[in-house]
Amino acid sequence: MKNKSLGFYITIITAILAVVGVIFYLINCNTDYFGNLGVNAGVVACMVIAIVLELVYGFGYKASAKIFDLIPLVCGALMMVAFVLFISVRVNGIASILTFENNAQTMADLTSAVVGMVFCFLAVIFNIIGSFFKVGKDEA
Repeated sequence: MKNKSLGFYITIITAILAVVGVIFYLINCNTDYFGNLGVNAGVVACMVIAIVLELVYGFGYKASAKIFDLIPLVCGALMMVAFVLFISVRVNGIASILTFENNAQTMADLTSAVVGMVFCFLAVIFNIIGSFFKVGKDEA
């Protein structure tokens, strides 16, 4: 742990934000309003693969392996795809709640969706920020 630099910690924060985003997505899939839509496998698969890759990148980084240079790019793309899918499966419900079906229950269901989207987007942002930092300190 002592040869880890700032990029390592940002990578771990990214993975945590992504996990929280997936948890809120799954919570939202079980609400009364959005429950009939079910779980979109694309959202969950993209986020889980990105989380695993982030952890592999953070804990298994080797400066000599060039494949590790691609992992932040792949993770960012997967998280962005998951974020866009998350929004696309909820956008009609959000519009309906905000215009016609605005009551306490639907707003509570909407809140879990918005919180999940925010965490997914923050994971994307932290992934982008983390890609500018080294994960491990150079050993001389």
